[in-house]
Amino acid sequence: MSRTTRAIAVLFSIALIAVGVAPTRAQAPATQPAGDPAKGKKVFESFTCYGCHGFTGETGARVLAESRSSNLATEAAFITFLRARANVAPPQPSTSMPNYSAQTLPDAQAKDLYAYIKTFRSHAPPADQIPVFGQILSEAQKPYKP
Repeated sequence: MSRTTRAIAVLFSIALIAVGVAPTRAQAPATQPAGDPAKGKKVFESFTCYGCHGFTGETGARVLAESRSSNLATEAAFITFLRARANVAPPQPSTSMPNYSAQTLPDAQAKDLYAYIKTFRSHAPPADQIPVFGQILSEAQKPYKP
């Protein structure tokens, strides 16, 4: 395989990976979360969730914006995730998420928090709108001429 062909293959592979991991525009949920996003924002700030998730859910250690995590799939799954280890005596510390019992974070606040998180949107452009990826994708569409 020539050096040029190898380079094209590598660029094409990168483009395919970029397209595969690029965020897609999420569809609106079938039902609106039961909580109040404005109250959820206050919960997000008072529990300093932004320390790990950033202020818009797009940055930090755990990205929330348009997350496909099963922990955010439904309000019930989210609350279950928050409570997962809270009933273990003594509560086990976590390196990824604190434990939130119903006494620490009542269900109403958890629902508000979930409603707020569901307002987060990714502002990353589609892969074909990133200049270098757009060029790679455009070149990949052309017929190969040896």
